[in-house]
Amino acid sequence: MKKIKIHIRNNHWKEGFLPCDAEGEKNNTITKEEIEKGFDQYPELRDKVEYLIDWDDDNFVSSMQSADILLGWQFPTQDLKQIAPNLKWIHVISAGVNHLSPFDWMKEDLVLTNSSGVHAKKAGEYGLMSVLMLQNHLPKIITNQKNKKFISLFSNPIAGKTIVVVGTGSLGSSMIKLVSPLGANII
Repeated sequence: MKKIKIHIRNNHWKEGFLPCDAEGEKNNTITKEEIEKGFDQYPELRDKVEYLIDWDDDNFVSSMQSADILLGWQFPTQDLKQIAPNLKWIHVISAGVNHLSPFDWMKEDLVLTNSSGVHAKKAGEYGLMSVLMLQNHLPKIITNQKNKKFISLFSNPIAGKTIVVVGTGSLGSSMIKLVSPLGANII
């Protein structure tokens, strides 16, 4: 039986590119340990899959010659039809794929998927943090501290306040779940 060949492309961070810092690189790197943990969870796949974890363009052209699947975020699209004649599926490890447009580089039968919703938990935390920071005057407090002004700023609990959420997809819904228990009215 022919194994499914997966090219896993990680990118080193550089300015103007994602990941854009060392922490981003750490958080966005797909490791052998993660892949092996997946095989431990689904052992029936271990003998059906062959994978290569690559960085930037180190082995991209040679590996993509036989790859069935590409897993990554940013990759060269120019001449991809010729470079990867067996490619059937690209999975982008982020929610968006707009950085790859225009999509004229895709073969007609190539499937492109993304990780829509992958940022929901973090976006919910960020939304909650933002609401609490604004409610508790944290931007003013930090500005005052920088200016060596120590002025007491008080606020009331968030319960009973109204919060308007624009967009109730996975990101907005995640924030709503975290803010709701505090007793705010959510629109």
